[in-house]
Amino acid sequence: MSDRTAAGIAEQMLDLLPADGAPVLNRVLRAMLSRRLAQSISTEDFFVARDLLLKRGRVGRERGQGGKVFLLKAPPAEPDVPLPSPAPASSALEAALMKPVQRYLATSFVRNLDLPKGGLALLQDISSIGPSTGQWARPDFMLVSLMRFTYMPGSQLDVHAFELKTESGGSVLAVHEALAQTRFTHFGHLIWHLPEESKARTRLPDVQKQCDEHGIGLILVVRPDDPESYEVLLDPKRKATLPKTVDGFLESRLNLHNRAALKKALKEDA
Repeated sequence: MSDRTAAGIAEQMLDLLPADGAPVLNRVLRAMLSRRLAQSISTEDFFVARDLLLKRGRVGRERGQGGKVFLLKAPPAEPDVPLPSPAPASSALEAALMKPVQRYLATSFVRNLDLPKGGLALLQDISSIGPSTGQWARPDFMLVSLMRFTYMPGSQLDVHAFELKTESGGSVLAVHEALAQTRFTHFGHLIWHLPEESKARTRLPDVQKQCDEHGIGLILVVRPDDPESYEVLLDPKRKATLPKTVDGFLESRLNLHNRAALKKALKEDA
C-alpha cells in the first residue's frame, strides 16, 4: 500500500472514531472503514494506517481481546489574536497549583522513593492528554519509575497516577476518581491543597478513611510553594494491574522523549 493510500485511510479512521475518546474494537473500525470507502479494507492495510496515526500521536490503543483504538485529544491551536477567556474559579486555582506540585513530585517525592543507583524516574503532566470521558481516566500527573536490583536479574516498573484537587475539590468523590485511575496504573494518589485554617479540613477524616480503605495515597499541600509543607498522610497500595493494560496506558500518554528514555532503559536491562 502506498503512503498516500495509508494516509487516506488514516484520515477516514480519525473521522470515524468517537470524539469523546471511547475505544472501538479493531475489527469493528475496519468494518466501518470498508462501508465508508465502499471497498474491502484488508487487515494489513488497516494496521498500516493505524500505526501511522500512532506514530503521529493522534490515536491510542488497547491490547488484548481483539484490540481497540481510540482518539487522542489534539492540543488546541493558538488563535491569531489572543482572546480573554477566563476559566472557572476552580479550574484556575488548580492550574495555579500544577507547577509547584510538579516541582515537589520531581524532587522530594522522587527522592523518597529511594530508587537504587541506576534507577529511572520519569514525571509527566498528562492532564490534557487522552480522552476526557469514557473508560479512560485523565490523571493530572504520571510518574514512571524503573528500579534495578543489585543481585536479582531484571527490573521493576511502577506507574503512579496523581489526581490533584483544590481546597474545595477534595472529597470522597475525589478518592474514587483517583481509584478509577488505578485501572491503568500500579499506584493511585490524591493530592489535596488544604491550608491549615481551611474549613474543608472537616472533610479530612472521611477522605483519609476512604483513601485507606481503597489503597490510595493521600498527600496534603498546605503551602504549594513550600515543599516542606507537603505531608504524606497515606502511602498507596500496589494494584495488580495487568501488564498489557499498563503498557497501553504508557504508550498513549508518554511523550516521545520519555518514551525513548524508557525504551532505552528497558533495553539496557535485556
